[in-house]
This record gives sequence, structure tokens and C-alpha cells, in this order.
Amino acid sequence: MKLLCAIDFSESTIDLIKSAEKLGTHCNATLVLAHVMPPDENEIEFQPIIEAHFKPRKKYYTEPDSTEKGDSVPILHNRKYQLLQTITEWLKEKGISSEISIVHGNEVDGIIEQAAKHETDMILLGSHGHKALYQLLIGSVCEGVLRKAAIPVVIVPKGNTKKNVAPPAQD
Repeated sequence: MKLLCAIDFSESTIDLIKSAEKLGTHCNATLVLAHVMPPDENEIEFQPIIEAHFKPRKKYYTEPDSTEKGDSVPILHNRKYQLLQTITEWLKEKGISSEISIVHGNEVDGIIEQAAKHETDMILLGSHGHKALYQLLIGSVCEGVLRKAAIPVVIVPKGNTKKNVAPPAQD
């Protein structure tokens, strides 16, 4: 089984990766960690929440499919690749096989195309928990993927990995 895990590096990424790890373990699946960089994304964002959680290694990578050599790979692209590589190493420590894919373009179309390219059986997305008015005015990547996907789509709600605490026993 192969699962596409669409990573957007938001706060919901940790919940998404934790859920993908559980599902990947139970299904003995390979995870494809896909990030679609929108055409207008041109600033480097530091992601302290994600980086602290997955304990980044001090290694540097360049994307294997890149035509650029060495340090000439665009820094934003390389930075996203490093974060995905860190998550891949964390998954490997958990016994889960994973691959990395970074593409540029429309997020919905990019996710659908990567799912087809890697022949995945399911798409996992993280929910940002936006309100109905935001969804109405802006729309969402989740909604777009749900409409276009030819395979099952799982939406992981924000805060999904918090421990459930059982209520105290009644006497």
C-alpha cells in the first residue's frame, strides 16, 4: 500500500505526520511526503514547531531530480526538502518507508498529479480548521482534493494527536 501525505508545513503538519505514521504502521504502507509550492511562495519561513518536534539533523540535501548542482539549488526549495528529509528520517526510525516529492504549481492539482504519478492508494491531508465563512470566500485545498480525487481522501483534523484523557471513575 502507498499513501500520499500532503505536507504544507502548517501547524497541522505534526498531527498529519503522526496520523500517517499510525496508518502506515497498521497497513505496512510506504508514505509519499508531497509538498506543492504555490507559484507565489517566495519567502523562507522558519518552522520552529515542526523542526523541534522532529529533531532536525544537521545535514544538507539537494533534490535528486534537480538540474542544478550543489549549493545552487534555490534555498527555499532546498529548505523545504531538508524539512521533508528530517521527517523521512524520523519515519525511518519508526520503521516506515517513505519518499519525498516537491513540485511547484497549484496545490490541488499538484496533490492529485503526485498521487497519480506515485500510484498511491490514498491521500492524507491536514485540516486547518477554518470557519465556514473562510471556506465560502476562499475555499480550501481539502475541498478541491476531495472533488478531484479518484482515490480515498482522509482529512486529519487539527489537534488529532492530543492524548484523550478518560474522565475519572464515578463512585
